[in-house]
Amino acid sequence: MVSTIAQLPGLVSDLSTDLNFQFRVTPSTREGIYTVTGTTNLPDNSPIAVVAVRHLHPNKQLPPGVGSNPTYSILTYQDVKVKKGKWKLDLNLWKVAKDGRFQEAWQLEQPKLGLKLEPDSDVTFLATLAPTEALWDVEQRLEKQGIKLVNTMIRNTVEGDRYVQAIEGLSVPLPTGSTTPPPQRAEDLNGGWGPRYILLPEPPNKRKLEQPDKRRTDAPMNPAELMQ
Repeated sequence: MVSTIAQLPGLVSDLSTDLNFQFRVTPSTREGIYTVTGTTNLPDNSPIAVVAVRHLHPNKQLPPGVGSNPTYSILTYQDVKVKKGKWKLDLNLWKVAKDGRFQEAWQLEQPKLGLKLEPDSDVTFLATLAPTEALWDVEQRLEKQGIKLVNTMIRNTVEGDRYVQAIEGLSVPLPTGSTTPPPQRAEDLNGGWGPRYILLPEPPNKRKLEQPDKRRTDAPMNPAELMQ
């Protein structure tokens, strides 16, 4: 008797389902807050790292070779776990400057850099499957559950490590407005060291010591009192 599976060698692979790993970003009712909602067929408690990035371009009037390469700023990042095929979180892209103005992370550091940077109008949101093991092991475990990784979702690091990532872009305006200035933090003092290694002034001596005007004894001086 001829085996049916032998006649249909591609039947087993056709039964697998491609990995579903996608999300959408929407602005919330609160300024600077964006809601990231994802759907996936990954197992529950699968860890996902979400990061918001804005690309920056140096001032074109700078001399060649001085900060001429484009760069980016990580506005915020947060971890979340899959629950019943879904995951959701809120990302706050705004920070508060010392004077109370709402700004992004790169705007707070721009005076220290001494560079004039032109930001992209879009913010790139990246959701990355952050396995605690090699992607090859994750891939084998998913195949046992009938889930197949799609090559378009797989990225490679410089070292050659593979990971799964989804990307979404959204036009995000720069922060506006202000609020109450934040209280001074310890890391804002002494170059980030806070009050450590700062010599505190000695408290004033409140004891008043009386110095006698005359020698109160007529005994001769002992040798220890003489200048050596």
